[in-house]
Amino acid sequence: VLTPDMFVDNAGTEINAYETTTLTLYFANEEGNMLISEKREVEYHSNISLERIVMEQLLLGPEKNGSYPVVNPQTDVVSITVKDGICYVNFDEKFLINTVAIDPYITVYSLVNSIVESGTATKVQILVNGEANVKYHETIDLSQPFSRNLEMIEEEE
Repeated sequence: VLTPDMFVDNAGTEINAYETTTLTLYFANEEGNMLISEKREVEYHSNISLERIVMEQLLLGPEKNGSYPVVNPQTDVVSITVKDGICYVNFDEKFLINTVAIDPYITVYSLVNSIVESGTATKVQILVNGEANVKYHETIDLSQPFSRNLEMIEEEE
């Protein structure tokens, strides 16, 4: 079933428009216990949501030395929608497979902080195969939306 939220409001002259923006992405530090910010300029098709662009860039991994990936690179994003200020990010089951040795909270808040800072949502709900009733690494309850957490960001030197 299609809903109005699934459509991009775009005038006919802008159908093939590209935009450039600077995203703030968060990746793990060397110890895997804090987040490091990385600014990245990206050009994207205006028909694609910023939240999807953020997720694609996070899955590509960091470009900066000293930063480390936070999500299994084999993970597929099933869908991303924003409704009532909440970004719903639906991953496949590979999201639950930890391929990096970092604190699970770093993974969650990397996603949340990156999406909230660069997109339009104020909270992020993480789903796995459409289900919110999941525990990430058997420690983090994903049943509620997450707000940005600035305490997990490492201060730049």
